[in-house]
Amino acid sequence: MSGARVVGLGLCTPIGTTTHLTLASLRAGLVRFAETQVEDDLGEPVRASRLSLLDAAMTRTERMSALARQALVGVRPVLERLPPRGRVPVYLGLPEPGLGAEVERESLVSALLAEAEGRLELVKVHEGGRAAFFEALATATRDLQSGRAGAVALVGAVDSLGDAVSLEGLSKARLHLGRQNPDGRIPGEAAGFVVLTRTGAAKSLGLEEVGVVLGTALAVEPRPFARTAPSLAEGLTEVLQSVRGDGVMGGRRVDGVLACQPGESFWGTEFSRAYLRNAGLMPEPLRVHLAGEGLGDAGAGAGPVMLGVALHRARWREPAARRTLIYGSADGGRVGACVVEMIPKS
Repeated sequence: MSGARVVGLGLCTPIGTTTHLTLASLRAGLVRFAETQVEDDLGEPVRASRLSLLDAAMTRTERMSALARQALVGVRPVLERLPPRGRVPVYLGLPEPGLGAEVERESLVSALLAEAEGRLELVKVHEGGRAAFFEALATATRDLQSGRAGAVALVGAVDSLGDAVSLEGLSKARLHLGRQNPDGRIPGEAAGFVVLTRTGAAKSLGLEEVGVVLGTALAVEPRPFARTAPSLAEGLTEVLQSVRGDGVMGGRRVDGVLACQPGESFWGTEFSRAYLRNAGLMPEPLRVHLAGEGLGDAGAGAGPVMLGVALHRARWREPAARRTLIYGSADGGRVGACVVEMIPKS
């Protein structure tokens, strides 16, 4: 079974500051949706999913830095087991431009590198919103396969729409869920990092494999959410066809589908149309879980969280039911997907 191996995972979300707490809270159906100090045009508080440990006055960059530093703590034990020589390459997914407050990228990256005490080296940043994690994952797996990244790579993504400036922007655009837009979204935030190894490297490094990335695919939607045009799901259809047709699945269906999307009807229409063109890939009965149900709109940060859900799902009961499709579509049109397979503990 070829593909990059997952040997470590660190998450930080409003429902849990560790991987275990986040995944347990998602399974239990816990949420942290609450009113904020920001009011919309009707004078009603904008609701958001925010980590309560962070000061409401923090900027978007400060919130993202705090979330990402805490998520790094989750993969530190794995990083500490690696040989001290050399730095681990980092591939990072960030928000897409134009949605929410501006992110001070250099400040964010500096905070991450400082947290790792010189063990990391930034290789590539992808600013693709909900598709960013999949873009980073595709680049990292390609570099691992070619040997450019050595034997180990760190792939992560972080986002926050919980700062006051971002909340005000979403309110003015009437994107938030409320009386002005009953089909809106609840802003959220999340961060996550995944440690990947090249095939065959985990054992020699003394690391346990928890999953394998069987394939990734990327595309661009010509009629994205940001254009307010009816979705034809061309981008999502393309990535699903790519995953289905590149030999990864071997004619098998996936056992579950995880979407990095908020709950707006646009995304449901997009998936329905792409599903009908790729029904042979989908599970029967169809099971789809939205990140927005537990996290709100976590943007780029939803990707690693959904990968964590795929690899640690307590609901898997059949030995063969381990393959999960995960996808993310950004408001601006970038689309990414991957198929991961859980490796049970020996």
